[in-house]
Amino acid sequence: MLKLIGRVADGSTETSARLILLKDLERSLTAEELVLIKNGGEQNTTNEILGVLREGLGKNEFLSISSYKPDVAYMKYGGEPSSAREIYSFSIRPIGAVSGDSGVEPNRSIIQPRSPVYLLEDADNPMEWLAKGKDCVWTDAYLDGHESWKIPVDKTYIPYHIAIYGSTGSGKSWFTRFILVPLLRKAGYRVLILDWSGTDYVPYYGGKITTISDIALDEESVMSYLKDKAKNFSKNMNLENAFDEAIIGWESTVSKIRDEEKLYYELMNRVKEYIEGNVERKDHQNSALRELSRVKRKLKPSDLKQIMGTKDIEEMIGKLEDLMVIDMSGVTSEAKLGIFLSLARYLYDVMERGTEVNLALIIDEAPQYAPWEPKGIQSDTTEMIKNIAALGRKRKLCLVLIAQGIKGEIGINASVRRNLNTQFFGRIHPLDAGGEGGASEWLSPYGITADTLLQLKPGKFYFAGAMNPSPIPLLITYKPG
Repeated sequence: MLKLIGRVADGSTETSARLILLKDLERSLTAEELVLIKNGGEQNTTNEILGVLREGLGKNEFLSISSYKPDVAYMKYGGEPSSAREIYSFSIRPIGAVSGDSGVEPNRSIIQPRSPVYLLEDADNPMEWLAKGKDCVWTDAYLDGHESWKIPVDKTYIPYHIAIYGSTGSGKSWFTRFILVPLLRKAGYRVLILDWSGTDYVPYYGGKITTISDIALDEESVMSYLKDKAKNFSKNMNLENAFDEAIIGWESTVSKIRDEEKLYYELMNRVKEYIEGNVERKDHQNSALRELSRVKRKLKPSDLKQIMGTKDIEEMIGKLEDLMVIDMSGVTSEAKLGIFLSLARYLYDVMERGTEVNLALIIDEAPQYAPWEPKGIQSDTTEMIKNIAALGRKRKLCLVLIAQGIKGEIGINASVRRNLNTQFFGRIHPLDAGGEGGASEWLSPYGITADTLLQLKPGKFYFAGAMNPSPIPLLITYKPG
């Protein structure tokens, strides 16, 4: 049975209202509870509106700090002031009007003052109202405080891409492993996880691990890697062309020469022979050879060891049936990004041919691939993420990008972030607490303040965006298995 907790105050609109609590309910009622407004009253109800409580406020006219009051003077000397004029209230953020046939629809009626507001009990599961009429998949996460209210996600919007934000220790990896991965597999997606450090996912998926150094790079990715290591060949085009020519047939060369010292010698010989045989002007030839000598001081045989993989990406993805984790530890950042480029180019080519991939690509430490201000090989990876995100919406590719923050040094490139239409916000980093583009700016229109986000406990996330059947972000949590 619904429990009356108060009534709607003055100044309500169709999209906002304020709840005045009944006596003593301020002791037990908390923000983030879901409520039902019987708009217009119990007898002449216009419609029933589902809402969430936010922005609690306590008022006592006797205790104003800006003017003299006898109760303030009395309190200064140890007395207890009167509570006769205390009022407690919450903001109600309407989720929508409840309809028996279509679930929850946007509310367009003015929320009438004096309308009674009821607290929903566990038996009144509002998640079922939100899921009605939508193609939903149910997760193992639940609304905070209501373990039986499992959270639905709209399956239609899974390929519109996902972002998970939270500072270190907020529970991003645990949430991904226990909630997101099972959800994606239940929705029919194969899952490929790129574990940047090799510590967040690799220890938990025994038998489903591929080591990054085993994967073969395509020639374009090899060239991006070499350019980054060689500082763009000092912008000497003749030398760049020589390297570009020398890596033709790279995968075949690597399969024959498995020693990095011999491979290094072979590569440098090919570059030198190309310069001497194809650069006609002697001064340009000498300049390219001088730059080659400098490159040899920057590029060592050990650098080639990281791009000597032979496992074909096409074959690897083709054999992926449910889940695979790529252990990206043990190699340089440039090598990791080179492998990602090869993988992303393969996916792009497949999707461009019109093939649905049914793949969720989970990218841990996303700012390493698409930082706020990309440079070098990161410019290529950032652009590639944008490209596969745009194409993936039609070809059932779901990108999941995980980051400590939204903006700045801890955040994701803005052009990439615009493609992530579902967000999970955990406890935020202080750098995201204010200013343009931060988490508080994203969530403050829904009554969620920076103070709230800074104090979230690990494992609690605000669920927002396209996959959420509720237009208002909801605070969700879970119990790890």
